Parts: sequence; structure tokens; C-alpha cells
Amino acid sequence: MNYKIIDSHCDSITRIKDNNLSFYDNDITHINLKKLLKSNVKIQFMAVYIDYTIPFPESYFKAILYINKLHEYEKNSGSIKIIKNKNDLYYVMNNDNIVGIIISIEGAHIIDDNIEIIKSLNILGVKSLTLTWNYKNKVACGTMENTDFGLTNFGKSVINVMNNMDMIIDVSHASYKTFYDVLKLTKQPIIASHSLSNYINEHKRNLTDDQIRDISNINGVIGINFYEEFVGKNKDIPSLVDHIERITTIGGDKCIGFGSDFDGCNVINPLKDCTYLYLIIDELLKRNYTDDFIKKICYKNYLDLLSKFY
Repeated sequence: MNYKIIDSHCDSITRIKDNNLSFYDNDITHINLKKLLKSNVKIQFMAVYIDYTIPFPESYFKAILYINKLHEYEKNSGSIKIIKNKNDLYYVMNNDNIVGIIISIEGAHIIDDNIEIIKSLNILGVKSLTLTWNYKNKVACGTMENTDFGLTNFGKSVINVMNNMDMIIDVSHASYKTFYDVLKLTKQPIIASHSLSNYINEHKRNLTDDQIRDISNINGVIGINFYEEFVGKNKDIPSLVDHIERITTIGGDKCIGFGSDFDGCNVINPLKDCTYLYLIIDELLKRNYTDDFIKKICYKNYLDLLSKFY
């Protein structure tokens, strides 16, 4: 069976634009339009990542260039739709020849301490914000900092504004205290767009059992990350599925989806690009997971979450 797929994180727009590659067809990136259509990815979150060392406002203006590029791709192709409302959401899920794009920002350093920028990004079609990229900014503390201060006062206002605008809060890369500060404030489900289980492979970027349980308790979703360093063990498909098993054992089968991190890292070797996603499904079938479970991880859980934000 050819399962529909929603993937909550890739860095492909950055890699494609920075290397002057074709978004429609190239042999270099894990993701392009041709590969997405072939792999039956119906919705792809496209993360706009600007190096955290680039100062504001240069980082903000650079992010706008990537966002504009995504809108240009949509305008020039009949096969791409940036999802703006619920009608778009279900249209792309039910049309074989369309890929839906959700624009996300990876790292709130690009907004500095200006709440109006978030509102402007939302108008430009940005639906999701990853609060940090590993390190501190004026919104929150990242997971790789030595001192964990959590959300700043400005960061708390960001959470409230995002809730009010139906923007998705993404806690991948966030520190432990940031994570729990967000949980105290948010009135909406959150996502960890590209994370794995710390129980299976101990790494600061992976989630503890408590974090997994708490995301599940507010109907959030964890996108499983394919980065070999986070997967650990044998850096293969069975090891990745071990993470799936742990996450669902702790949080149930409604809190998990795909969050590949394609074009942003060295993914485990068998997943040469998005057309190899079927290998994960094959492993799940080998372990006797049901058709319903596989649909949940492939697209249903993220579709249920997205329907609350559009």
C-alpha cells in the first residue's frame, strides 16, 4: 500500500537556494518536488533556517528571501500549494498531483525582540516557529546551553501571541526548562518537529519519557528525526523504529509522525532521500504493526493536529 505522508521538518529550501539548485528536480537534495510526488508526501513542512550567528536584522531579511522563494515556487508550479486554510489542507490531502507546503521558521533569533515580526511572518504564510536552534536567543534558551533559563519574559508574550494567531509552537531544540515553561503557558497543542527518544539514545536533543508523555497529554505530536547521531545504535531503520516503539509505548499511538530533518543533517544511510520512506513502513509491517497505526504515523496524527490550527 502507498501511504500518504506528512513530514514536519526539512531544511531543503535552504540547501536548494544556497546552492542554486532546482526545486523541481535535482540529484543532490533529499527533497525536491519530483521526489515528493514520487514518495507520496502530501504535506511538507519547509523550515527556513538562518545561521544563529547572523545578527538581526540581517537574519530576518535573509529569512524573507527564503519565504519569498517558496511563494515563487508555488506561483510557477501547478503542483505546489502553500497551505493557508482548512480548504487547502484537505485539498492537498485528496489530490494526487499536489504537494502542500507549510512554512516554518527554525529559530526565533530572526525576530530578535520584536513581537510585530511574528505577526508579519504569519501574514506571509509562516505557520510554525521553532523557538530556538540549540542556543539562547531573546525568546528562549536552547538545549545546548550550559545554563538553562527557559523562556524569557518576551518569550512568554511570544507564546501568547502564537496561541492567539493559531501558529504552531515547535519545541525541538528547546532546553528542558523552556519546554516546561511552554507547557505551562500554551493553550494549544505543541509539536517537537524533529526529535527522538532519549531513553533509546541518550542525547540532549532527544526527548525524555516525561516530555514525550507531556506532549501526548496535550494532544501534541513528535516528528521522528532521521539524523544518525540522534538515532544512535546501528544508525539503521530498525534502530529508528526502536525510537518509534518507545515513543508510542510512553505516549500512545496518536503522538507520533515523521519529522525527517532531510537536507539538514546526515540521515541514516538507507534513507537516501524521501523516496525511501517506504523502508520505515516495511520495518513497521515486519513488526506486525497494523494498517491503522501506520496511517497514524504517516499522516493521520499530523493531519488531526493541523486541523486544529487552520
